[in-house]
Amino acid sequence: MKHLFIPLFLLGSASCAQGQTSISAGPVIGFNTSTAPYKYDHTFTTHYRTGGAIGALANIQRQHLALQVVALYQQKGFRIDDAYTSPNSLYTRQKNDYRLNYLNVPVQVAYAFRPDGQGLQVFAGGYAGLLLGGKAELDTYYEDAMSGASGVRQGTMKLEPGRAPDPSSIHSYSQRIDAGLQAGAGYRCEQLLLQLSYSYGLRDAGPRYEEGIGDGFITPSYYNRVAQVSVAYLFGHSE
Repeated sequence: MKHLFIPLFLLGSASCAQGQTSISAGPVIGFNTSTAPYKYDHTFTTHYRTGGAIGALANIQRQHLALQVVALYQQKGFRIDDAYTSPNSLYTRQKNDYRLNYLNVPVQVAYAFRPDGQGLQVFAGGYAGLLLGGKAELDTYYEDAMSGASGVRQGTMKLEPGRAPDPSSIHSYSQRIDAGLQAGAGYRCEQLLLQLSYSYGLRDAGPRYEEGIGDGFITPSYYNRVAQVSVAYLFGHSE
């Protein structure tokens, strides 16, 4: 990801050699819809779920270009609605809902079509996230055609950041760190900044076992995908 910021920084430095710098910051609130491509013993059918975000945005503007740094408490997650029969004739029907709560820090360069930073803008950059916790609501039915056994698993589990201590707890954990790319468009009117963004996770958020645990067992794999609309109110000054 660092290779993305180097050319953006050089572009901003070259274009901002002249002109007035304005620095502004303020609260931001957002609404998002998120999902995650999910693989375990097969590729599951996943759907979007809704969430919210709240935090603060800092905007350093010089003419058309701005550096924007955001700190957000953001809800991500996904829903599984999937039926599957494995090669050994085990049928499963799952309707699960996963919610993941992150502290996210997007860093992006924005280009405004007006030199005062007002009006339409586009932006791109990256983000890093720290998983704070979450929960999984499980509703799973299984049926083994070979043995005739069947059962239902229902309930709510707490999701912890970190590594799973044993195979039975693999669905109660998720990777602590998330990271990816983000891009979008926005519109600034005086102190209000409205933005629509899409973030594309590049780091597998699926859980891993503790070292030396779970040899021979597979682990889930999923990557966060989030579309968000947000509004910020910026206070600031010019230099």
